[in-house]
Amino acid sequence: MRQIIFSALLLLFFWGCAQRGYTTAQINEVSYPRYGKVIAVRAVKVHDTGEGTILGAIIGAIIGHQFGGGSGNDIATAAGAIAGGVIGSRLNEANAQELIIRLDNGEEIATVVRVDYAKGFWFRKGDRVRIFLKRNRIVKIEPVFGE
Repeated sequence: MRQIIFSALLLLFFWGCAQRGYTTAQINEVSYPRYGKVIAVRAVKVHDTGEGTILGAIIGAIIGHQFGGGSGNDIATAAGAIAGGVIGSRLNEANAQELIIRLDNGEEIATVVRVDYAKGFWFRKGDRVRIFLKRNRIVKIEPVFGE
């Protein structure tokens, strides 16, 4: 039974990490696209704000609890929580870019976006971009080709 619960928790964790695209809450939402040009780029790191650490510690504790008996079980649970927290924190870090964008109306904005260098997806100075805003918050930014 423990293995089934553990497997279900892992499945939910990795399924949540793999989500891309839109959520059902975003259906029929209105966002306002703006166009601009990237005028400056700087590579940065996005650090874990605690979610990865906490989730990793929980999963680590569950795994650690599967081992040992008595006080050995307590030690294994604690060690699993610590190791899981460290791993979760590291997994939740990401490569990112700080972009300065000059919009077509002349206004300049700055934002930080996650990038995937392995898949060849990042922004460069001079790139034309489309930015989707909702309530003065960027919800999506993408390159514009062929304009």
